[in-house]
Amino acid sequence: MKKKLILIFLAIIILVAALLIGFPYYQNQKEIEKHAFTMDSIDGKVSLSDFKGKFTIIYFGFMFCPDICPTSLSMTSEALKRFSKADSDKFQLVFISVDPDRDKLKDLKEYAGYFYPNAIGLTSTENNLKEVTRKYGTFYATEYLKDSKIEYTVAHTSFLYIMDKEGKIKAKLRHPNSPETIHKALIEVLK
Repeated sequence: MKKKLILIFLAIIILVAALLIGFPYYQNQKEIEKHAFTMDSIDGKVSLSDFKGKFTIIYFGFMFCPDICPTSLSMTSEALKRFSKADSDKFQLVFISVDPDRDKLKDLKEYAGYFYPNAIGLTSTENNLKEVTRKYGTFYATEYLKDSKIEYTVAHTSFLYIMDKEGKIKAKLRHPNSPETIHKALIEVLK
């Protein structure tokens, strides 16, 4: 009877230890999966997991945006340029277009690269974009413009999502931001 109680007690201790060790890992994996995505680039499919080992900066916008998108990407680029080459290489800038009808993959590559050399441009189907933006807590909507040559614009929220090397969001910066503010947030994620 005494041996049986000891075995039960040991089994309980092992179970509790497994839960204490396993639960944080499970929570971590859930957080990473929460923001996972797969989208299209000119070079093929790209997933958030492709950037594992790098700090990822994600921005949702569109190429025909007259001011907010280029400003946000320019400020981010300026913040990245403040790092040494070794440190700036630790970051991946990702521009996700929410206007797949106009923003073609070839153009997205050029557009993103204009702001920062290793930046990549992605987009996807409307359904996938809606799902991914919902996961990130961001919003966009097409607004048709009467008597306009461009026909429509895309209203959207403007956030920079700064992810750690595993794919968890460490900072969410709302536009407008100065290069200094963005740089400070990037320094924090490097720590």
